[in-house]
Amino acid sequence: MSDVETDTRDRVIRLETQMEHMEKTLANMSTKVDSMHALLQQARGARWFLVGIAMVIGAAGGFLVKLGTIVGWPVR
Repeated sequence: MSDVETDTRDRVIRLETQMEHMEKTLANMSTKVDSMHALLQQARGARWFLVGIAMVIGAAGGFLVKLGTIVGWPVR
């Protein structure tokens, strides 16, 4: 083999090795991103749950205040 063919073959071998490493790294990063996305989706659901609870508590408080003014509670 000539020096040019040997040099090209060596470069291709190194490039293949680097590509294998990059594929493994990319697969690992993809797994991490998927888990972070799942966690953020859970946080979004929890946020809406808390907003709903706050709405129910606010409505109940408003109802009790309205009921209290009709019934005369609290007595002064």
